[in-house]
Amino acid sequence: MKTILLAGAAGKMGQAIQQVIAKHDDWQLSAVLLHHPSAQSAFPAETKIFYKLDEIQGDYDVWLDVTRPETVFQNAAWAIEHHIHPIIGTSGLTDDQIQTLQQAALKAKTGGIIAPNFSISAVLMMYFSGLAAKFMSNASIEEIHHPDKVDAPSGTAKMTAAILAQAGAATAKPDDRRLDGQSQSNLVDGIQIISKRQAGYVAYQSVNFANDYETLSIAQNSLDRKSFMSGVQLAIKNADQQTTLLVGLDKMMGLK
Repeated sequence: MKTILLAGAAGKMGQAIQQVIAKHDDWQLSAVLLHHPSAQSAFPAETKIFYKLDEIQGDYDVWLDVTRPETVFQNAAWAIEHHIHPIIGTSGLTDDQIQTLQQAALKAKTGGIIAPNFSISAVLMMYFSGLAAKFMSNASIEEIHHPDKVDAPSGTAKMTAAILAQAGAATAKPDDRRLDGQSQSNLVDGIQIISKRQAGYVAYQSVNFANDYETLSIAQNSLDRKSFMSGVQLAIKNADQQTTLLVGLDKMMGLK
């Protein structure tokens, strides 16, 4: 039986993940970490409920984190220290924090994965964009998420920018003329990212390339949080087999 501690279980992603766990006879939602006691009645009677890190007791195979940017680093560090394999689905970690967690994971021999996006199509979008950037070096990103998403740019957008930059791409002429009150522009690794928070969206991203007299756009759209569950399942199946802390679901999909 694979035992899972789900941090952020009361949120929309957490609730969807609970349904996935329940469908697997060999997985168990053994514990949850919550911010507020009000959601206590939503969990099976056998699930332990904790509200603070120092309250947590018991041994767990996997720590699945879908909390908030301001708590994710502390949560992940605690999990690694206690030899619980982390699956980090919360964005907001800085490069320095990721490196610190990776070093801690190596020392503890407790690997896992940081997944900026659990969507299989989003991972493929980033992969194909990395290929295109080798031939079309003028690139930019536009991402749209639901209004409740607190970080901008998104973790997926920042990871995409890193992939584009590694392939030699940059934004030739950053364009601010499209911006309005719901949008912001950031330059990440030389790539312009236009971020929007808009009702009616879950997660959308397009990577836009331009050469002389031609353009290419690679777009991905998650229409429901259920679209993330295939990636969640892949991560749960493989996280406790890792001895290093991977970054990106592509590492578990065999993409190079």
